[in-house]
Amino acid sequence: MPELSIDRRMVLVRKCTRCGLSDFRRKRVVGRGSVPASILFIGEAPGKSEDLLGKPFVGPSGRLLNQGIKDASELCGVLPSYYITNVIQCRPTDWKGGDNREPTEKEAWECRSNLENVVRAVQPIRVVLIGKVAQTLCKRMFPGASKLVHPAYLLRRGGTPSPEYRAFVTELTHIFEEVDHAKES
Repeated sequence: MPELSIDRRMVLVRKCTRCGLSDFRRKRVVGRGSVPASILFIGEAPGKSEDLLGKPFVGPSGRLLNQGIKDASELCGVLPSYYITNVIQCRPTDWKGGDNREPTEKEAWECRSNLENVVRAVQPIRVVLIGKVAQTLCKRMFPGASKLVHPAYLLRRGGTPSPEYRAFVTELTHIFEEVDHAKES
């Protein structure tokens, strides 16, 4: 079977209707960033803002993630290319316009080929799992992945002034430096 192009892989992901979540979504949330990219960030699932805009991490958590990436880049002088996606690409909710909920293992399994297509298209040097849900749902798929706390947790802890945010930026700095070193090797 011939290898699929990056564009074809992304089209397959956008057209998926494998699970019931496709009935409730407004927009398919595949990802944002560079393709290919050195780092692939994987969060748990789209929320309400992401469902409306069709891009991951665009609400308050996304703004904090973007700030962390910027701060880490300024600290180490390196900004690797990156792509941001989620374990599942549809907002987990039980009715159109309903509340967000965590994705189930079944939903993650049904969306696995979509995530695999994103990984093949992005070709990352490093995978970074954001938050406990992504870390739990992807631990077998990415056993050597880096792990970060979810920006929503950082917001609850006080945002950018908090010690947890400083630790988050420090961890990102290490990841950026490791990826930069791996590219040089």
